Amino acid sequence: MTLHIDDVRLLIPAVGLLAGYAVHKHTRTAARAGAGATAGAAAKGDAVGAIGAAAAVITVLFLLFGGGGSASAGEDSRPAGHALASQQVSEVRSA
Repeated sequence: MTLHIDDVRLLIPAVGLLAGYAVHKHTRTAARAGAGATAGAAAKGDAVGAIGAAAAVITVLFLLFGGGGSASAGEDSRPAGHALASQQVSEVRSA
C-alpha cells in the first residue's frame, strides 16, 4: 500500500522544525553572550521556547496552506449499508 503525501504538507513540518532549531540556536548564543564571566560554561538554549515556536509555525502554515482539504458531507459520505435518517423515521408506524 502506497501512501501519497502532498509536497506542501511535507514541507510544513520541515519549515516548523527549522524555525524551532533557529530559536534554540539563537537562545543558546544569547545565553553564551550573557555568561561572559563564566568562560567555558556550557550554555543551554531554550528548549521550551523552541518547541513552542516550532508548534506555532507548523500550526500557522497548516492553516494557511494545508487546511483546504475539507470535503463536504454529501450523499456518498455515509457508510454503505446504512439508510438515511429520514427514511428510518418514515418507516416507523404510529400506534
